[in-house]
Amino acid sequence: MSFLLKLIRLGLVLGALGAATFALLALFGFAVPELDLLNHAQILLLPGTLIAVLVLALLLRGWGRGAAVIYALAGLAASVNVMLPEYLGSLRARPAAPEVGTITMMTHNLFGMNYEMEKVTAAIFAEDPDIIVLQEYFGEQASELHPLLLAEYPNFVRCRGGKRANLGLYSRLPFDQQEDGACPSDAYGTTRTAHILARFQTEDGKAFSVITTHMDWPIPVARQREQLDALSEVVDEIEGPMILAGDFNSTPWSYSLRQFVAGNGLVRETMNLLTFPMSWYYFGAWRNTLPFLPLDHVMTRNGILVHEIHAGRATASDHLPVVFSFSVE
Repeated sequence: MSFLLKLIRLGLVLGALGAATFALLALFGFAVPELDLLNHAQILLLPGTLIAVLVLALLLRGWGRGAAVIYALAGLAASVNVMLPEYLGSLRARPAAPEVGTITMMTHNLFGMNYEMEKVTAAIFAEDPDIIVLQEYFGEQASELHPLLLAEYPNFVRCRGGKRANLGLYSRLPFDQQEDGACPSDAYGTTRTAHILARFQTEDGKAFSVITTHMDWPIPVARQREQLDALSEVVDEIEGPMILAGDFNSTPWSYSLRQFVAGNGLVRETMNLLTFPMSWYYFGAWRNTLPFLPLDHVMTRNGILVHEIHAGRATASDHLPVVFSFSVE
């Protein structure tokens, strides 16, 4: 029994030191892209390093205790440095909505294995958005969802390509699609990512752009960074007020997304908004979970004022929709 307790104690100490080590290594993600992957797990590293401090303080004795606790505190501080600004940003006051001219928009990853479009339409009509952008909008979803939306949203465009290149935009407001070759129409194509770029105008004549896209997962590291660089080139050419919304498959704690936002002069509106995963595949079936990752983002630039933003009601997707109201300065 004594040996088993010692083994458990050793495992807890090593686990605590491991959590602190991961948190400290994540600091260097700006220099080593592979280490930036650890930042996507900050939602686990923060409580992990806090528990690590307590475990080391309680289980260790002698000269090594102080050094180990300081090491764990350094890891905790590194994680807090990333997570605290995100939380505080979610508490910031937003500008009051004007009496007229407010527009509501929804962005939603439908999930390629979601065939319950009645739940999607229920979530859409509950929020009553003026503009909807969709990711993972495959033919199976479109064949059912499109007829349900068409009467209310007569202006639309679809992209059909590789896995992440299936997108949709529906709107009550008329728009001009900016054709730049990035919205394929071949459902059997190999283009992995795409974007829809649309130009709108408010009732009082203020122009603004909406762009939606879907990034790949951050592994392999080089692939997503190349996609973000390519998107930066597109964003750089957009003049005037703009909204960028979609599934970035990246948490805001990563250097890669933070650098993308800062480098393009964007404001990320989705602070501390957890949207994924709503379901997870294990033990041979998809099972409901609680979302713990913020992967769906809304970013603005040049005079877009977001007055309110929230996660919409659950659909059968593994993502929650994001709904926000805005006006153009």
